[in-house]
Amino acid sequence: MFIRGYLRASTDEQDANRAKAELEQFANQKGVRIASFYIENQSGSKLERAELSRLIDDSHQNDILLIEKVDRLSRLPYEQWKLLKHQLVDAGLHIVVLDQPMTHAALSGNAESSMISKVLTEFMIDLAAAMARDDYETRRKRQAQGIQKAKALGKYQGRKPDLKLRENVALLLNEGKSWSQIQHLLGCSRSTIAKVKKQGDSGKDFTL
Repeated sequence: MFIRGYLRASTDEQDANRAKAELEQFANQKGVRIASFYIENQSGSKLERAELSRLIDDSHQNDILLIEKVDRLSRLPYEQWKLLKHQLVDAGLHIVVLDQPMTHAALSGNAESSMISKVLTEFMIDLAAAMARDDYETRRKRQAQGIQKAKALGKYQGRKPDLKLRENVALLLNEGKSWSQIQHLLGCSRSTIAKVKKQGDSGKDFTL
């Protein structure tokens, strides 16, 4: 049984590594070791995610998919969530969620011993996935309403990049740091580094 940690953030400017220490602390408390981490910046509302697909492909029967919260795995509409869950079941993966203690029994290696526990865990994850999707749709609706209101008032300026993050990326690039080192130090995505480098190479101000 291998434990595979999955870390996800929705945008390039967010830190997908944020929960890594928390997952490692949890594993230490349970007396287990995380074999590998799969980290990506991609919306949980999208079914196709490169690192999640790689995790599924790498997995064997009874491996563990360890996540911080169910919404890190899915904010998908119900029909797409069923497709993803089917992929996880076919791969033989058990889902362990830090804030869902009922799922922790899978770490004992006896997840199949209690059919009732297994059914309740599956129901709980389905419910949490549905709630995560509902929260996503609610926030999107409120965001759209806020943008519409700002446009009506002539105050909407569009989404702004994290200028401080991009400034730090530029400084580290100028110091000769590798992309991997910058990712480790700042917790940003490679696409953010690429954007800063491209603007720097073209002679443009990266803050524009």
